[in-house]
Amino acid sequence: MQLGETGPKPGESTPLFALRRPRLPALPCASTAVIWKGAVNSMNTRCLKLFTTMLSLSAFTFGGGFVIIPLMQRRFVRDLGWLTEEEILDMVAFARASPGAVTVNVAVQVGTRIAGPAGALCGVLGTIIPPLVTLSVISLFYDALCASAVAAAFLYGLRLAVSVVVAGAVAGMAAEILRSGDRYRQAVLAAVFCLSMCTDVGAVWLLALSAILGWLLTGRAAA
Repeated sequence: MQLGETGPKPGESTPLFALRRPRLPALPCASTAVIWKGAVNSMNTRCLKLFTTMLSLSAFTFGGGFVIIPLMQRRFVRDLGWLTEEEILDMVAFARASPGAVTVNVAVQVGTRIAGPAGALCGVLGTIIPPLVTLSVISLFYDALCASAVAAAFLYGLRLAVSVVVAGAVAGMAAEILRSGDRYRQAVLAAVFCLSMCTDVGAVWLLALSAILGWLLTGRAAA
């Protein structure tokens, strides 16, 4: 083939070394990279949002896990739309029946549900950092705080407020069950409430009894 010719002459074969390898289309690879990058950015955004949300809730919530639960419910269900009311109730029930702090247990479940293991880590970190820092600072001035009448009055008023907030959280969860119209769940709620108020049965046994009753009644309803 002479210089300037664009192809072989009629009847002339093309040498093997002159054959060019076909190029793979770059569009699928580019699309995959864009999709992967978008998924990673979305996951990072969710993890960051989860961490900052749990950090703010934990930093400005007093009274334990049952106080933060309605705030998490409002934030993740109503504001962000990441969870449903039913999922939050199930997570709280599982967290209450599991060993450890209720708030941390719920944070692990919420984080895993939203962003997988990375979300669980972000949720736990956002939950434990505020009390860890606060208690570390308080421990440095513990003796002075114990002897302070102002600190005692502050804690007394805080206990009253916490009691009201906890009662409100419990009332909200009970109202959700009553509004659901599920007679079996309402029956379990009434039975456990009566046992808790009228007997000295421990919380562990009440939780076990609730789980067994729920399992039996759900199986009967499905049948």
